[in-house]
Amino acid sequence: MLRTRNFCAALLLASLGLAGCGGSDDGAPAATASAAAAGKPAADPGASGATSPGKPTAPISISYEIMSRPIVGQAVQINVKVSSAKGPVTVRYSIVDGSALMFQNGQVERLEIADPSEGGINQLAVIPQREGRLYVNVSAEVQTPGGPMIRSMAIPIKVGSAPQTPTINGELKEGPGGETVVSLPADEPH
Repeated sequence: MLRTRNFCAALLLASLGLAGCGGSDDGAPAATASAAAAGKPAADPGASGATSPGKPTAPISISYEIMSRPIVGQAVQINVKVSSAKGPVTVRYSIVDGSALMFQNGQVERLEIADPSEGGINQLAVIPQREGRLYVNVSAEVQTPGGPMIRSMAIPIKVGSAPQTPTINGELKEGPGGETVVSLPADEPH
């Protein structure tokens, strides 16, 4: 029985090793591995026409640029660029925390882009209500032969100044090997 287990384990390891060394006969895995080893980016497997076995991605691109410095109580202008090679796109803007961020009066929260292939820029204006990292959500929906597909992203808006250096708890001291260490006080017994 033990001999059979050892043989099965050896056979399993050998088949896994061969499977790991295998791949297609065109040498693509070896080329990708050598490109990665050389520090060069590997070619995108989707570029050759192969489809990913994972979740399909909406054929939409969303990018943004914050045009002004975010200040509490003042409108922040954001340029949002939505592009797609497919038909019309429906874009929606939303804010989850209305106490932290609100839309400027007259801001359109839903719009249709008839020709998204050119990637037109849309203006978005929000007003921060407090300091911190705030988010406005953008989602774009396009109709495909397989049904509607949506791409979403959250645009982070940093309002106010955060500390540039973290505060250090304890005291910096030199250790026995000459290295700098942080000495933390021991808790007092209660």
